[in-house]
Amino acid sequence: MSLRESELAPVPRRRGPLKPLTRLSIERIIGRSVAVFSVVFGAQAVPFAIGQQDELKQPWGAVLAILLFGGLLLTAVAGFSARLVSTITAIVPIMFVVALITWPLSVSDPAVVQPAPPWLWFICNIALAAAVVAFSPQVTAVYLVVVPAVYAVVRTTPSGGGADVLHAVLDAVFTAILGAAILILAELLRRASDGADAAQAGAVARYAEAVRQHATEVERTTVDSIVHDGVLTAMLSAARAFTARDRTLAVGMAEASMNRLASAAATPLAGSGAVPLTLVRDRLEKTIERLALDAAITPPDDAGDIELSGEVAQSLGDAAVQALVNSRQHAGDGVNRWVSVTGDNGVAVIRVGDDGAGFDPSVRSERLGVRVSILERVAASGGRAEIESAPGEGTIITLRWPHEIPAARDTELDD
Repeated sequence: MSLRESELAPVPRRRGPLKPLTRLSIERIIGRSVAVFSVVFGAQAVPFAIGQQDELKQPWGAVLAILLFGGLLLTAVAGFSARLVSTITAIVPIMFVVALITWPLSVSDPAVVQPAPPWLWFICNIALAAAVVAFSPQVTAVYLVVVPAVYAVVRTTPSGGGADVLHAVLDAVFTAILGAAILILAELLRRASDGADAAQAGAVARYAEAVRQHATEVERTTVDSIVHDGVLTAMLSAARAFTARDRTLAVGMAEASMNRLASAAATPLAGSGAVPLTLVRDRLEKTIERLALDAAITPPDDAGDIELSGEVAQSLGDAAVQALVNSRQHAGDGVNRWVSVTGDNGVAVIRVGDDGAGFDPSVRSERLGVRVSILERVAASGGRAEIESAPGEGTIITLRWPHEIPAARDTELDD
């Protein structure tokens, strides 16, 4: 016995949104890192700043300390709160340059060699790190060159401790290298996050396009089904209406066709939320009575308590009706026709069968009644349609939702 079925892999359920490495998250990490450095190294520099106040002109020495340490405190607050980070963080590198340039004029006697380097040395790296956050990479690169060079010059003056040139240059190079490492690391993280953002945007765009194409395909299948079920089938039935029962079927289908064309759907289930399988069964029973299809249908209790979405219920119901109409048109006279609506371990199963003429499903057929109104319609809703038939042995059409292929049931249709 040949078997022909149409399947559509189910659309995977969307999980919770991923949290990619975005530019915003990287900027927050960098800002909070600078905030931590501001607190740790700022606290380390406080004793040295207090110890050198006697050697500085007042109140300028105190003003410099207040402005710089106040800037560090504001930078820490901004970094941890993630608010106005780049604006507030700019205070520290700007004030550091001002303090560094004016340092020779800040000491009480510029001609006297100071016993220790300026306390600014202890927050130099913080100023460079803050520049990475506050300024563009180009401006920061210039800052990393200029500030260490200015510090080296100040360090060789008496007010800077009168260090020899080699010692001052080594201090400046060390500071520049550390600042460059911070800048390079920050830029690498930023570029990686930009790449992640671009990849995410591309994935979202591809997903949207896939959804659009899927919606277009579903709409095409729906339109084809409406045209076939409503118009072509009614016309074919009318052309073959040689008996009173055939005329009753043709008239009923024509009325349903006009109603559906007028309202785009005749009392649709789609969009009505959760629909119990028993309601699908009841509508099939009413359709059988209205179109005089002479088919026995299972009791309502067999349907169980399975619930479907409105769209799925509409698709399964319409496909089952089309299977009944096909049976009425092609199975022959005097056949037994039946419909079963059951729930099988959470799977909605609708079977439409007859003991009529049957056909060979292995032979390719372009009839829309099977291909569009049954196979494609059920597949588009995420289900599966199976056709079991052979010449002279009747036909059984099985509709399942959701789509699944249990290993234990692979031979079900061969029993």
